[in-house]
Amino acid sequence: MDVLLRGGPGDGHIVPGGGESVLWQACLYEITPAVEHRRGRDLRVYQHRPDCCEPYGRGSEDRCE
Repeated sequence: MDVLLRGGPGDGHIVPGGGESVLWQACLYEITPAVEHRRGRDLRVYQHRPDCCEPYGRGSEDRCE
């Protein structure tokens, strides 16, 4: 299944994934209830979690791993 990333460095990218979260490069994206229509299909939207992105000190202290 493909998902749509919103916010952060991956904004607008369509990537394979599913479940509660998706990791794109060094950033975590979490599932939202939103769905957007892109490229002739409906895609679940995953929102960027800025506190879990490598440049922001991503780490286990915030359940980012």
